[in-house]
Amino acid sequence: MGNHLSSQKSFLPHIKEGAALRVSIPLKGITEKVRFPCFFDAATPPQFSLRFPLDSLDFDQVDSERPCTVMIDLAEQTVAVDADIVRFEPPCILHFQENESTTHTQTRNYFRVDATARVAASSVVPANMAREGESWRMLGDTIDLSGSGLLCAFSEPLEKGTRVRIELTLPTQDMDVINALGHVVRCRKIEEGLYHAALHFDLIDSESQDKIMACCFELQRRYLRMRVSLERPI
Repeated sequence: MGNHLSSQKSFLPHIKEGAALRVSIPLKGITEKVRFPCFFDAATPPQFSLRFPLDSLDFDQVDSERPCTVMIDLAEQTVAVDADIVRFEPPCILHFQENESTTHTQTRNYFRVDATARVAASSVVPANMAREGESWRMLGDTIDLSGSGLLCAFSEPLEKGTRVRIELTLPTQDMDVINALGHVVRCRKIEEGLYHAALHFDLIDSESQDKIMACCFELQRRYLRMRVSLERPI
């Protein structure tokens, strides 16, 4: 559960230049914010700047009248920073003014990375023991991933608190399949036929959790390598 913090307590000094972050940005004509990978550029609190991969974000489509949400992973917590866009610096830098921050405690090293992978959620009741309506299975894709859970996109809603059997195919060369038991933390309708559901692992073996963390580290390394394309043009 998050703790609201005063804007006087800034987390910006704790972020290293070039750190891989993710930011949800409002776009014109779209209610839901769209998430983009980016890199921390510089900060003079309460102002800071983020650098985006070239051609990944069309500045003309950004709705600067609405706030953005920057997600920062620090040690044992994730920090969500609400910030206003104050200036565009073509071709790939946005400048922000930090507003309110919210922290979410998380298990150590269970940082979250953007990841697209196939996932299935199904009833915890075995099919041969299920009564009518108790047996079900939904296929979807992950949006982000961590050692403690995942955010998924499904075509149908899942009720908060529902216990689920999770089958996750990791986006790695070996395409390891992870099986776990969990529950639905929250589910939100994005548009007709699209729902975002946050699933938390309640029962998962240590080997599977290690594979997930190894996958997260590899994806983070890929994001860091993207910095090569972010050099300022001469």
